[in-house]
Amino acid sequence: MQTSVDLRLARHGTIVLLLGLLVGFVIGKFHDRGVGDAAHLVGLIGGFGTIALSTLWPKLNLGRSLSTVGAWVTVACMYLNWLGVVLLGGFLEPALPWSRVAHVLLQMAIWLSLLSTAIVLFGLRGSDWRQRAGAAPNASAIAK
Repeated sequence: MQTSVDLRLARHGTIVLLLGLLVGFVIGKFHDRGVGDAAHLVGLIGGFGTIALSTLWPKLNLGRSLSTVGAWVTVACMYLNWLGVVLLGGFLEPALPWSRVAHVLLQMAIWLSLLSTAIVLFGLRGSDWRQRAGAAPNASAIAK
């Protein structure tokens, strides 16, 4: 049975939420405790945000392919954001190559989050946007 996009988003949001909760147990093991706190909060906020977005997703005015692409971009953004912060605070010394990998992952997460936001905003447009965009102005509105 094919799972709908909103249920996939909710599932991945729950996984990110669980990852954020699990990071809370090992914050003391991070090289930088502040970044450990950030990784914990990124997981919690990203998970709850993705779950909330999954309730909105069926109401978006997107085609099937754009809806699928948008959902996967959103999920990838959340995972990369969490993983980048975990690697940045890491369990290793900051001079190791993991910090460079973490910065690349966070940069990718930023670009994917911008793309995800653009797709959601595009989906929030009204269903008759094509008619409004090409329609002539209403004569009664001009007369006033």
